Amino acid sequence: MRRDKRQIQTAVLGSADSEEPLVLPLEAIELDAFRNLHENDSFWCGLLLGGCGGQLTTKLYTDRVCHFAHHPGPDGQAHVCGRRARSVDSADHL
Repeated sequence: MRRDKRQIQTAVLGSADSEEPLVLPLEAIELDAFRNLHENDSFWCGLLLGGCGGQLTTKLYTDRVCHFAHHPGPDGQAHVCGRRARSVDSADHL
């Protein structure tokens, strides 16, 4: 199965069925503040966003936009998610 390399900009907070959306800052300098604000929180590929319900982490980059990424599977392989909408406006309905 091919790895999906689209970048996820939105997640939900606390659990896969949460209705509390989060938008990840695109710039590295803003992501540091976001991480500090949410240091005790967990991020999820929300079911209400059409996601798979998997846990997400933040990815910091200085040469491209920062984004959420799925945790790898138990076998260490990249997680494949069928979520279609991944942009900032994909959580507007929440």
